[in-house]
Amino acid sequence: MPAHARSQGDAAGVARAARRAGRGWRRSRPFWGAVVTLAAGAETAAVRFAQPVHPGWTLLPVGLLIAGGLIACSLLLLFDPAQRSVYAIAAILLSIAALLTSHLGGYLLGTLLGLAGGALAFAWVPRQPAAPAPAAASLTLIRGEADLPAAARPARSRASERGSQRDRQRGRD
Repeated sequence: MPAHARSQGDAAGVARAARRAGRGWRRSRPFWGAVVTLAAGAETAAVRFAQPVHPGWTLLPVGLLIAGGLIACSLLLLFDPAQRSVYAIAAILLSIAALLTSHLGGYLLGTLLGLAGGALAFAWVPRQPAAPAPAAASLTLIRGEADLPAAARPARSRASERGSQRDRQRGRD
């Protein structure tokens, strides 16, 4: 059917197509690991900004850099899934570093979210295409020329046929 003859579709059809495309994009990358890591970065940053008095043992710029690093790792997980293991390990290390610099990593919630998000992203593997099914389920491991139908057998020269006839006759004697 030509493209101009197809119906344009209603809003529900367009919404279904967009949802299918979004699902395909989401499944092609460590989406949930990135979302949890983004939540860890946002929570760590929020805790850093919520404290009115910053004690000497917590460092404001380093805590914000770690929160920014977690957010950057989550965005990189979404948009560069080929390097997911590097970004996941970086998110885990940043979450551990947040324990010392950001009020125990955002009251431990940011650290736990960062560890979980990094682990989810590290464990994610892309979906592989399905392997083709075997054509016939037989127990033959090796097929030779004798197993082929006569029409499919390769043509032999007369000299090789005579040689094989001599070999058969010698075996009988």
